[in-house]
Amino acid sequence: MSPEFVPEEYSRRQETVGGYPVAITSYRLGSTYHAQAEIHLPGTGARLARAEEATREAAEEKVLAEARRLIEKKR
Repeated sequence: MSPEFVPEEYSRRQETVGGYPVAITSYRLGSTYHAQAEIHLPGTGARLARAEEATREAAEEKVLAEARRLIEKKR
């Protein structure tokens, strides 16, 4: 496998967004950071957003903003 296709700097954490637990996962492939936000409820789950950015912070910020938008829209 080519080194640029091996995920590095993997991170997973949980945040509360609009009262719901949301798992934020991020990693780097080559020079691009990938992030995704998933609603994290027992027995269920769904990906809310994905993003690719030049920095981890930018990718995570983008998926969190989209998760907030979607959760607030549901209310």
